[in-house]
Amino acid sequence: MVEKLSIEEAIEKLQDEDVENRKLAIKSLERVNDESIIEPLIEATKDDNPKVRFGAAEILGDIGDAAVDKLIDEFEKESGTNKRFLAVAIQKTKSPKAIEPFADAVNDEDFGVRKVAVRTLGELRAIEKIDEIAGCLEDEDGGVRSNAIFALGDLATEESIKIIKDARRKEKDKDFKKYCNKAIKSAEKIMKSGGKVKKPKGQPMSTIKEMEKTDVDAAIKAYEVHVKDGSTKDAPYKRLAILYRKTNDFDNEVRILKTAIDVLSKENPGKEEWFVKRLDKMV
Repeated sequence: MVEKLSIEEAIEKLQDEDVENRKLAIKSLERVNDESIIEPLIEATKDDNPKVRFGAAEILGDIGDAAVDKLIDEFEKESGTNKRFLAVAIQKTKSPKAIEPFADAVNDEDFGVRKVAVRTLGELRAIEKIDEIAGCLEDEDGGVRSNAIFALGDLATEESIKIIKDARRKEKDKDFKKYCNKAIKSAEKIMKSGGKVKKPKGQPMSTIKEMEKTDVDAAIKAYEVHVKDGSTKDAPYKRLAILYRKTNDFDNEVRILKTAIDVLSKENPGKEEWFVKRLDKMV
């Protein structure tokens, strides 16, 4: 087993030519809350290796308030993919300071930045930015449009629900209409509760799905947060079962299948059937 590096060693290794050393540096800095690592990690979000970039963004997001000002400063200077990973880090801080720069970023040239920006405005319930969020319904990217629908659902106002209904009426795509229905249902639930929102601990599913393409380990960790939070949706359990199969981790696959069956049979009857069939084939 490789020992973790000290903070000083990890900071130095983030600049190493060997990508394995840079990955080790990221691993060593997980769950470290020290302001000395903020600027080196911000630079690491621009690394050539996607695992290093995602890892740096995750750690910065966990650091939170102490990192957010520097993250926003760098975000406003950057562009393209470099800006996208900074956006992920800022999103994870859940800081209201993200509202203004993300309201501007809904018009960014990079679709990944636009997706994160509009979704975060919803998560932060930036009701004053409803026009910027609604404007994303005209975006050329389908992911941005669907994130805009969910963001409007998060706002949970009469106006935001009306915008969703109007978008649903104009749209022909069945999946988009389903997203609209989910967002309306969520918004109405929030309104009935008096505006009280149970903020999910995990990252948005769309963000994690993107993560799967570049860092399976990070995606698994992110999906597990949803499981730990007692998600009543089948998606995180299903993605974990598939990823654990791909990585030949059959013990964890069985654990997730059993957990999904237990939770979904009680909270979302019918959704457990996929997991029952998969488990039957394994045992």
